[in-house]
Amino acid sequence: MKSKFKVSTAAALLGLLALGGGAQAQDKPREVLTGGHSVSAPQENRIYVMDSVFMHLTESRVHVYDYTTGKFLGMVPTAFNGHVQLSNDGKKIYTMTTYHERITRGKRSDVVEVWDADKLTFEKEIALPPKRVQGLNYDGLFRQTTDGKFIVLQNASPATSIGIVDVAKGDYVEDVTAAAGCWSVIPQPNRPRSFMTICGDGGLLTINLDENGKVASQSRSKPMFSVKDDPVFIAPALDKDKAYFVSYYGNLYSADFSGDEVKVEGPWSMLDDEDKAGNWVPGGYNLVGLHRASGRMYVFMHPDGKEGTHKFPAAEIWVLDTKTKKRIARIPGRDALSMTIDQQRDLMLTLDGGNVNVYDISQAEPKLLRTIEGAAEASLQVQFHPVGGA
Repeated sequence: MKSKFKVSTAAALLGLLALGGGAQAQDKPREVLTGGHSVSAPQENRIYVMDSVFMHLTESRVHVYDYTTGKFLGMVPTAFNGHVQLSNDGKKIYTMTTYHERITRGKRSDVVEVWDADKLTFEKEIALPPKRVQGLNYDGLFRQTTDGKFIVLQNASPATSIGIVDVAKGDYVEDVTAAAGCWSVIPQPNRPRSFMTICGDGGLLTINLDENGKVASQSRSKPMFSVKDDPVFIAPALDKDKAYFVSYYGNLYSADFSGDEVKVEGPWSMLDDEDKAGNWVPGGYNLVGLHRASGRMYVFMHPDGKEGTHKFPAAEIWVLDTKTKKRIARIPGRDALSMTIDQQRDLMLTLDGGNVNVYDISQAEPKLLRTIEGAAEASLQVQFHPVGGA
C-alpha cells in the first residue's frame, strides 16, 4: 500500500507538471531574441542608475529608466565595481570596470568600455593600466573634459595619479603623476581641457591638457581648507567658473577659476545658532548640487552629527543662495545619499541607495514629483541623459 501511494503521487505530480508545461507552452510562446532595437523612451526622458550591487560587486550594472513614468528601459553590465558617465553629446555610454580571469581572482584587466546609448550595445573597449580606482561611485572618479575629447579618471595603486584616455583614438595617452597626493577630478566647464583635483595640503591643483591629452601646464592654489580641522567633501557644486565645497562641519568654501589662477575663498558657515546647537552637518556621497541659473545650491544635512557621520543619509535637503550664503528653504531628505541636477529643465534627482526621487526645482522650495521605487539594489550615483549641453 505504501509503495502504491508513492507511485500514484509521483505520477500525479508528473501529470501536473506536464499539464502546466503544456499550458505554459501554449500561452507563452518562446521568445525570439533579435538585435537592432533602440531604447523606447526619448533621450531626454532617460536617467541612469549606477547599481554597484554591493553584496556581489562582480555583477554591477547600469539601470536605465524613464524618469517621467518610472518605466525600466534596459541595462548595461559593468562587471566588477563599475563606474559610468554619458558622453557630453549623449550618444555614448562610457563605463570603467575591471575583469579578472577567474571572476574573483586571476589576471586583472582594467578597461573603459564604449556603448551605444540608444541601442545599449557594446562598441569597443580601451585598455587601462591595472590601477584604476576601485571605490564607490563618486562623480569625481570618472569624468571627461568639457570638449568631450578625453576621459579623465582617478588611479590608485595605492599611489595616486590621474589617467587620460583619448576616446576617438582608443588610447590611454597620459598618466598625470603630478596629481600624486591629490584626489578626484573636477572638470572646469569654462575651459575645453582643464580640470582640478583636491590635494593633501588643502589646495587645488589645476591641470591643463594639450590637444593630444598631454599635460600642457599646471598650477596650484593656496590651501583652501584645513585638512585636519575642517576637511571638505570631494564632490563640489559646480558653476561655469566656480566650484562650491562643503566641509564635514557645515562650512562652505569656493574656488573661482574664471582667471588664469584659481582663487579660493571661505569659509562661511551654513549653520545658524539653532543649527549648531542641534549639531547639523552635511552627509552623503554626491551630496551637493547647483542650479546655475538661480544660484541655488542643494545640500544633504542631518542632525546630531559627530565624528564618522559624514556618510549618513539626508534628514533634510537645505537650499542655499550662493550669492547671500544664506539658507532659503529646507525640505525632508528622504534618506538621500546622492543627487544630480538638470540645468535645462529645472529638475533634481536624489537617490537613497534603491529609490530615485524626482523634484521640480524651478522654485526656491523643491517639489517632489514622483518616486521610482526599487530602481537599484545598492546605488550611490544617478545621472540624467545629457540634453542641450546639460
